[in-house]
Amino acid sequence: MLNKRFPKQTTIMTWASDQSSGMLSHNGAAVPGGVGYAGKGAHKNRPASQHLSSLGPIPRGAWTIGGYTNSKGPLTITLTPKPGTATFGRSAFRIHGDSIRHPGTASEGCIILPYTVRAMIVTSGDHDLEVVE
Repeated sequence: MLNKRFPKQTTIMTWASDQSSGMLSHNGAAVPGGVGYAGKGAHKNRPASQHLSSLGPIPRGAWTIGGYTNSKGPLTITLTPKPGTATFGRSAFRIHGDSIRHPGTASEGCIILPYTVRAMIVTSGDHDLEVVE
């Protein structure tokens, strides 16, 4: 069903997520509707908290975009740190949707984005994400 609703794109582009603003860009351009968040409570979108487990945003660095599951809801995208990316002992980073019951509270470090944006990522053919401050 995903492929029918969101046809696979053929041009490979680069994804970037900004820790401070939650803005997602694709090949240097802002993605429409691509503003989300990462981190919990006072640590949400706060780069200085990237080292705090279950609180801070996903750490800066290079990440590989993997497949997707439904572990945290529809289209939960797996992320794996590339060599040289400091994770501060943290793991299991994903891109997934927000809490329906308690919007703005779904992240313990994962990137939270709307379903349509996650579908764009999955169908883009690109597997590189750069998390920047």
